Amino acid sequence: MGPVGPPPEADAPDELAEAPREAAPVRRFEFAHKVFHVEDGVFLIDEASEAPVYSVDLGDVRATLTFGTLCASFGIEPGSPDALLLEDVRRALAFVRRVRHGDSIPSELLDGSASWSVDERHREIARGRVWIGLVAWLSGGKAASGVSIDEFARIANSPEARARVQGSLGVLADQLGYPPEKRADVVDRIERLIDELAYVEALRERVGLARRIVETLRGYRVAFKRERTLTEEVERTMLLAERPVAGHEKRLADLDARTAETLETLRRLDAQIEQIRRTRDALHAGMMKWDGMLAVWADAPALPGPDTHRLIRNTYRFAARHFPVQQEWKR
Repeated sequence: MGPVGPPPEADAPDELAEAPREAAPVRRFEFAHKVFHVEDGVFLIDEASEAPVYSVDLGDVRATLTFGTLCASFGIEPGSPDALLLEDVRRALAFVRRVRHGDSIPSELLDGSASWSVDERHREIARGRVWIGLVAWLSGGKAASGVSIDEFARIANSPEARARVQGSLGVLADQLGYPPEKRADVVDRIERLIDELAYVEALRERVGLARRIVETLRGYRVAFKRERTLTEEVERTMLLAERPVAGHEKRLADLDARTAETLETLRRLDAQIEQIRRTRDALHAGMMKWDGMLAVWADAPALPGPDTHRLIRNTYRFAARHFPVQQEWKR
């Protein structure tokens, strides 16, 4: 990176230090009808129908009730507070696996922020990505493509990069239309962007793990080339899994292209954050399906072993259930 402006004085305060975050007030799913207060009553997505249901003990029977059946059976009128809360539950199940009476409402439904947490390294990667974009603009060029995740993290921890970005806040403030005394507002915009992108980086990591499964299957296909039945099963599994993984990768690539020009992203920050959150939520909902399979494959060997056959069959069942091939019939 070339020089991009005067570095801050040696004893100058660190303007890029993160400000403390304030927790938003908590709102909860507080249902009025007693059926929702039953111990072990829980809302979830039914695996067979992929529809939201309420699972509850009714006497000696564990009942799984669709929302329509639930409302009809217990007199929950359309438009009533409980009916409106059920609609919130339906939306919440895109972000959490289960909802119970008294649970907090996911923040995605309240202010759009994420209800789940990321590791500090994901924030570092996002910070490095943003800083590289800023330095590239201030140097009169474009951010380099093909930068590794490790390099983004290194930049985020680089005193030189921090000094260059901090030393250029005045130039950046001018470009964004802020007076010199409003440099703190520029830092706030940068930190807001980093916070939002940190969730995308966490999801990018999970998409990478799903891609690793597909590529490992590709290696298994070669290893099992003499076992026709198993080879066909591997190929079917790859076919089913490739489509959602490639779809997630395209979402990430599209967002990267949209936010590549860091200055323009900061200029249109509110609109860009809306797009980042839409991408984040779509990726999060899609990758929730992969949670169990990613855990199963975490220790899978690169080369086939004694348990490989069972692993492949379990992966095929997972892919066939969640990502069935949609056939188009033509007359």
